[in-house]
Amino acid sequence: MSSLSKMGPSKTKSSMQELYASPEDWDTHRETITRLYLHEKRSLQEVMEYMALNHFFFATVKMFRTRIRKWGIDKNNKAAEVAYMLKLKKQRDISGKKSTFFIRNRPVDWEDIERYLARTPDFWAKHGTTLDLSKSPHDITCTTPPPESPRILSASVPQKLDAAHELRVHEEILRFFRDYTEGSFEQGMWHLSPDHKRYFGRGGVDASARLNTWYDKLRNVADWPGQDADAVRLANYLLDDLPQLIRDQDFTVFPALMRCCFYLSARRPELGRVVVQFVAKLCDVILGEKHPMSLAWSRVKSLPMSDYLLVLQGTARIRLDQVESRQGDDVDDESTITALREYLLVLRLGGSDAAPEIDRVTCQAKDQVLKSKDGLAASHCRLLLGTATSYITCRRFAEAEEVLDRVGEHLPTSSAQNPQSQRVLPTYLFIMGFFRYVTGRMDEAVNYFMQTYYALEKARGPNSSAIADILLALVDLPGLLQKPEEIEHWRNKLTQVQAEMLAKAKKGVKQTVPELGEVWDGPLDTDVNTGVW
Repeated sequence: MSSLSKMGPSKTKSSMQELYASPEDWDTHRETITRLYLHEKRSLQEVMEYMALNHFFFATVKMFRTRIRKWGIDKNNKAAEVAYMLKLKKQRDISGKKSTFFIRNRPVDWEDIERYLARTPDFWAKHGTTLDLSKSPHDITCTTPPPESPRILSASVPQKLDAAHELRVHEEILRFFRDYTEGSFEQGMWHLSPDHKRYFGRGGVDASARLNTWYDKLRNVADWPGQDADAVRLANYLLDDLPQLIRDQDFTVFPALMRCCFYLSARRPELGRVVVQFVAKLCDVILGEKHPMSLAWSRVKSLPMSDYLLVLQGTARIRLDQVESRQGDDVDDESTITALREYLLVLRLGGSDAAPEIDRVTCQAKDQVLKSKDGLAASHCRLLLGTATSYITCRRFAEAEEVLDRVGEHLPTSSAQNPQSQRVLPTYLFIMGFFRYVTGRMDEAVNYFMQTYYALEKARGPNSSAIADILLALVDLPGLLQKPEEIEHWRNKLTQVQAEMLAKAKKGVKQTVPELGEVWDGPLDTDVNTGVW
């Protein structure tokens, strides 16, 4: 039995509690945390990383948020406070008075208020009609700022240059994405489904299934070998479905779009650039040019690939923090598990440079699995497979094998009775094949890849995009197949699958709720980044 399976929940919980900050630690570092979060306007994640690196101070997102509220340094604007300040400012503007506001003795940055309004377009309809200015919130004060001293600038001395705009673009995109996610939760646009333990948008389960199918197909375009014209034609068919996906605003739509465009931009730069411009234009038309995601995508267009990866990792981290802060202690939240898995994926795209963060998140993922009181569910198996491939990325093969052994012990006994576990099986087989490949056991690797192919063919038919993934691995991984006739055989199979995919794409993505159970567990490179090898 592996050491991972021996580790009980109580032991893990006890050891983690010893690491977390004590009440005395919070009192000792209160001034530092306040300075970083409130006065230097760092994000909560930046504060957490700074405290961990410089003070060996560890706490969860939920612990930090609790202390921030208790200390009265919460930067989140409350609707009633914003409405009061807006009405009072308008009244004072008419009288020719300038206004400076303070909430709980903290100066208010008016740009924060404008961003808050940008992500809540129906603000006045909800909060502005019945407000009585005579009932002032006692936490808000308003003063008239002193007159500014006249400034004399010499014509011969230029003003100081600001930091290069390009260096700030990816930070702006992350700020817009954070505004969008916080606003969507505040307005109730995303809700947690008790049945699926996942967040869904306006379109519910149906929209989420459509998005998964669409993402799977468009991501496959990035790896499409052969004629560029066919890849462009397939992308065009799929982009016809994009307006509805944006209108649905599923919980995962914008991270999924970011990943798709990253893959396309990395492997087919010209096509990727056109798709990014198309997404940006659609957001303008459907959501409005001042919507946070329209503003974000207008900046994505100019990103170099190195910054694109930073944005991809940043958006995944923001989404993980958001769902973690809303996770109940007694709920096995699928959204948190999925967010952890996807964060591991984008970290692995950075290769060995991201090893320290991969290691931290991998430990977090294993802790998440240990919280379960009912044994390994399919979602836990998927998350463990993500940790295994993280270890493979960092070339920590013994730890990867330990995790794979645990999943392998579970799947044979559960897959026959459990359809959810059955869908995890091809992913497990593929990762086992990839693990054997990178450790030089080619015959075993081919055997596992063949098992993956036949499992997918049985589950999804002979012409799915998942089949295209495994065929691409067979013909592209150097040294895997030794005989030229074998390579030619599987290359011909891949050509047939691509032709069928192109024909099917003309019909669009038609997905209904009953078909959700038929959806492939995810693109194979959701769990394996073969490009780093």
